[in-house]
Amino acid sequence: MSGAPRILLVEDEVIAAMVMTAELAAGGLPVARHVTTGEAAIVYASAQRPDLIIMDIRLAGRIDGIETALRIRTEYPAPFIFITGFDDSAVKERTVPLQPLGYLIKPIAAILIKSIIESHFS
Repeated sequence: MSGAPRILLVEDEVIAAMVMTAELAAGGLPVARHVTTGEAAIVYASAQRPDLIIMDIRLAGRIDGIETALRIRTEYPAPFIFITGFDDSAVKERTVPLQPLGYLIKPIAAILIKSIIESHFS
């Protein structure tokens, strides 16, 4: 891959998304798009096919982040990093079939996400 990966950030907490976007950009990983719902993520991912998706599990809208990821995966094999504010083993277990690059509990240090992304694309 040449250049930075195209990252889709799916996060319904706008302030958290702004912070994460700024921190990733400062680390050389700009977010191509931020959306707040699973429905918007599906539309964007279908049209733009981002290189990586950072997906919150609890989202605004009708579907959660895991269901959103499953629907996106029916179209192409996007890699995911799941983020959540809740450490729930049953929820984490639902992500296993998607083989995420990470399952991170908020608050998350941007350096950790950057490390996962760089490891995946190197």
